[in-house]
Amino acid sequence: MALVGASTTLFGTPALAANHQIVKLSKIKVGGTYSFQLKNGAPALLFRTKTGVFAFQTICPHQGGSAKYFAPRKLIVCPVHNASFDPFKKGAVVAGPATSPLPSVKVAIKGDWIVVL
Repeated sequence: MALVGASTTLFGTPALAANHQIVKLSKIKVGGTYSFQLKNGAPALLFRTKTGVFAFQTICPHQGGSAKYFAPRKLIVCPVHNASFDPFKKGAVVAGPATSPLPSVKVAIKGDWIVVL
């Protein structure tokens, strides 16, 4: 899994979603990602596409490992048991022992900001 860790691509820096604002829309390019923390401290990852934004909590539902985005394969991967999730298919399990998808985080574009709903 060292390869996944070394190849993991996260654009942006962790940010606490204070006041429900995550990051200014202009800071995330289309096709980019941005890591942030939810108010409860859980890590999350935001995706920006041509049509909008979406996000997932990145704690693996199998055993609580910290999953990371592996950009070359467009998968979120947990290093504990190699569970893989497809963020472009609602966080669906692709491989590994996990049986449930990653929890989604409701986000939206409000004015110049991406916000948690």
